[in-house]
Amino acid sequence: MQQWEYKIINVRSENYRLDPNSATRLNALGNEGWELVSITSVNFKTGATDNIAMVFKRPVSS
Repeated sequence: MQQWEYKIINVRSENYRLDPNSATRLNALGNEGWELVSITSVNFKTGATDNIAMVFKRPVSS
């Protein structure tokens, strides 16, 4: 059975946009085998989207 490991990264958006420089970090994660599987707002109190959590997964090496 396939096993997975997970990574959660919290980022802050400005004016409802992610920093374009985030692409460099995301590409690095992709090169390490991480796949983005979920993105959600984590500011549940106000419903604002200025704090975002990204969940990544990749297969565990056997």
